[in-house]
Amino acid sequence: MASYRDELNRLKFSPEEKNELTRRLTAERATTTARRMRLPYRGLVAAVAAISLLVGAVGAVSLAGVSPAFRELFGITDDAQAQQLGAEQLNLVFEDQNGSGASITVKEVVKDQERVYVLLDFTAPAGVALPIPEETADGRNFWLGEEEGDCSAAFYGDEACTQRVDPRSWGWGFRAVDDTDTTDQVIPLMLQITCDETLPEEATWLKVTHLSNLWALEDGKETCVLSGMDFTLAIPIETTAEIYSFEGRCGVNLNGVTLATAENLTISPVSVAMDLVIPDGAAYDAAFEAQGPWQVYVLLEDGTQVWTKFEKGGGVQDVFHDDAGQTFFRADHVRFELDSPIDVAQIKDIVFVGDNSLAYGEEESDAVIHFRFTPHYFRNETYWNQVNERWKNS
Repeated sequence: MASYRDELNRLKFSPEEKNELTRRLTAERATTTARRMRLPYRGLVAAVAAISLLVGAVGAVSLAGVSPAFRELFGITDDAQAQQLGAEQLNLVFEDQNGSGASITVKEVVKDQERVYVLLDFTAPAGVALPIPEETADGRNFWLGEEEGDCSAAFYGDEACTQRVDPRSWGWGFRAVDDTDTTDQVIPLMLQITCDETLPEEATWLKVTHLSNLWALEDGKETCVLSGMDFTLAIPIETTAEIYSFEGRCGVNLNGVTLATAENLTISPVSVAMDLVIPDGAAYDAAFEAQGPWQVYVLLEDGTQVWTKFEKGGGVQDVFHDDAGQTFFRADHVRFELDSPIDVAQIKDIVFVGDNSLAYGEEESDAVIHFRFTPHYFRNETYWNQVNERWKNS
């Protein structure tokens, strides 16, 4: 295989550009958060070509490069799925500013259109005896927070965390991660930030403050293990996963019985999210109680069906009233978590069972199909013209 220098010479980079691109392609991820140098615009096309040539050597993500915690969470079983996840491998160490000797190491970050997952290790000070907390259904056996209330989290568009770009509302929580060595002072944790709408594109940094206490669950009681700490985490949350938002809307017949309108559609390698505009909230709630959750899968070009798990997110997002105060429709934000990561370029259709699933083998030739994942209903020129293999080649 040709060397990096040979490939770059062939593409006519300047010496400065070759030095920078070679450094970025071959260097291990640094522990500092210094801003990365950008290549001049004129080298953009050549840079893409160079990266395409070299990705087989240094750019591929192997299954071993994704943590077991993320493999389990996202259903990853092969290298192709690991590549699509777009996880960022980090090694950012934050010391307790109050000098206890405790530290937090941010190891890995995954972000999609409305969630951020941060894998971290909390290292307790030497000599501190850590309890063995009981297992719970939600895995909340260790967590970090304030003495009273919650830690605070905010999104920013710059490394200095001065340009705040928060979504309308979000929540947070820690979850337990399997610990392969319970005899050391290290507690693996996952911090999950969940937004009730699509994250702003400018949200490239996450700042978490007021992490002062380590808690554990013992005998059904919340026990403070360590207190008086002071952690502030500034975490880059840019990932390589492809995320696309669409304008437009389309009707959908949920489970073939409940009509709604899907809009504000977003897709990522790990989820599909949208708002459902519901004309009759009572009928929708009754149908969901009797038949839900709604069944959806992503159909890929090779015929693979990747099924989803329905999540109602923040529930009712907006309720619209007429002049008399009567509700005439509402909008719920919903999320469909994929069983495993996908290549978004290979999507043939997003299939609602009972609606457009009729076009894929169900015996109802005269049925009305409402939902259609096409450029006519969901507009995004980049996705349809440059990304989606089915449409860009048609």
